[in-house]
Amino acid sequence: MLTPGLLYFTGAILLLLPVHDRLKYILSFVVTAGALILTYFLLPGSSFQLDFLTLTLVPFKVDPISKLTGLIFAFAGLAAVIYSISVCSRIHLSLIFVFIGSALSVVFSGDLFTLYVFWDLMTISSAFLILLASDVTMKTGYYYFLIHVAGSLSLLWGLFLQYSATGSLSLNAIEEASIPFFMIAIAIKLAFIGFHTWMPLAYSKAPFYVAVVLSIYTTKVGVYVMSRLLSEMHILAYAGLISALFGIVMALRESQVRKFLSYSIIIQVGYMIMGISVGTAEGIAGAIFHLVNHILYKTVLFMAVGVVIYTTGKDHFESLGIMRKKLPVTSIATWVAFLGIAGVPFFNGYMSKTIIKDALHDPVLTWGLNLMSFGTSLMFLKFIYYAFFKNSNVSLEKKPAIGMQLGLGILTVMMLLVGVHPSLLESLTNMHVDIHYFETKHLLSGMKPFLLSILTFILLKKYLVKNDERHPYEDVYRKIAKRFVATGHKLSTYHDGRLTRYLLWAMTTLIILLSLLVF
Repeated sequence: MLTPGLLYFTGAILLLLPVHDRLKYILSFVVTAGALILTYFLLPGSSFQLDFLTLTLVPFKVDPISKLTGLIFAFAGLAAVIYSISVCSRIHLSLIFVFIGSALSVVFSGDLFTLYVFWDLMTISSAFLILLASDVTMKTGYYYFLIHVAGSLSLLWGLFLQYSATGSLSLNAIEEASIPFFMIAIAIKLAFIGFHTWMPLAYSKAPFYVAVVLSIYTTKVGVYVMSRLLSEMHILAYAGLISALFGIVMALRESQVRKFLSYSIIIQVGYMIMGISVGTAEGIAGAIFHLVNHILYKTVLFMAVGVVIYTTGKDHFESLGIMRKKLPVTSIATWVAFLGIAGVPFFNGYMSKTIIKDALHDPVLTWGLNLMSFGTSLMFLKFIYYAFFKNSNVSLEKKPAIGMQLGLGILTVMMLLVGVHPSLLESLTNMHVDIHYFETKHLLSGMKPFLLSILTFILLKKYLVKNDERHPYEDVYRKIAKRFVATGHKLSTYHDGRLTRYLLWAMTTLIILLSLLVF
């Protein structure tokens, strides 16, 4: 069997050839549409085994979860390439193909070695997407690369420990010794609280079409790998709740739109972490369905903001008002995405949030999930207010490209289909959930946080939409690095080449060591 990622790798190589622009469009469509069709016809249970040195590898394996994740990755890849193709360079498009191909290959990996190789390839290709954008983004690209390399090294160390303990690279039966390292690697990819600093920085500095692609795959690959390696760890559900609440607070105080959307990703990932951590079939299905829905509405929101940036040259909340005035397609897509992310019944986010909520039997987690739903609706009411209700003096400098509107439209139609026919996702993969989505209790549960958020927004509007102050970007890792460099510089002044000083240090160290041995 052929993994869909290989089509993207082939397309990435062909895009580097000196072909006419028209061929670039044809090639891109053939690759993206071909990958989607191939993924759709993959049969769960099929796999490919390979002997490499002393290892038995499974570079390709299909099951219901990987097929559904692969389908949304391929579908979103098609929409993202259509959206980006007319505004990005050929080298950037080639790197986007490598990035998408790597993400798809991770999803269909059947062993830790294959997963690690394509996990690393995702890091390299995405880092170059940021680095090659402009001189302004170079420092951001280095920072992004260093943090994700730290995650890759942690994944590699976990792989070594797993193999030394079991003699196998299987994705099943993960050993306890390797779990902490897998957790660090996944936490970085998920932008979990404390490991999140790369995301608001990278997504706000990178070109808008790069931010669109990164938002589709980076954290979602982390969610998928977590479902494979760290399911049934109930304590992580509370960690997901804390991370989500942190994201709500940070988003509400943010004035730059793409940073705002970055923090909202942390919130939505919290839902997925909670579903996976429950460990039941219903919880994991809810998490994977939410991964699908999140890709749909969050990609649309990043695309909508990208249209605003492309047409106005600005990416602050004040510039969103151009949607109401001049961008009807973008406006419709934004409303559908907003109602989906708010979990309003008959829109796509409602179905996966309902499954996760139904899978939770801990009252603290249920209460936390309701608070997360309320906070998500409240913060996006701020987004909607600036886009459609607040007066704006921003003018349209140029019209959006047709491909940008087409990419938005494709994802919006899919959101509407999933919202009115939630069992569509189940039927695609035979992942059935015993739940009646439109029962009165579920409808009321979905509407309560949304209605409460509207009331709260009306009462606290003057505090929530106050964006005249800019909050400096705070990064604890940069502060630690600066302190480390300053300490090293200070210590270096003592290395003046005097032999007597070095002998004194050596004697003092020996005395301390002898004292420790004696006592």
